[in-house]
Amino acid sequence: MQTMTAKEAAEYIGVSINTLRKYVHEEGMPVLRFPGRRKWLFRKDLIDQWVEQRSQPVIYNYNEQPKEYGKLRVLLP
Repeated sequence: MQTMTAKEAAEYIGVSINTLRKYVHEEGMPVLRFPGRRKWLFRKDLIDQWVEQRSQPVIYNYNEQPKEYGKLRVLLP
């Protein structure tokens, strides 16, 4: 099991530290946090799994009623 700091994890997936923090807080990126410590640790295998899950295509059925997807709204033609 390989662990990385926040800086190393950001470099690994090619984003800034602020984007990495956004992924943790808003997108559910897995992070290891220990009580009483502010340091975040990231497991390489969990990051790879998270990126792979987010890389899967999503198929929307446009014959249904419009749906809200967070800030994205899908409208019927």
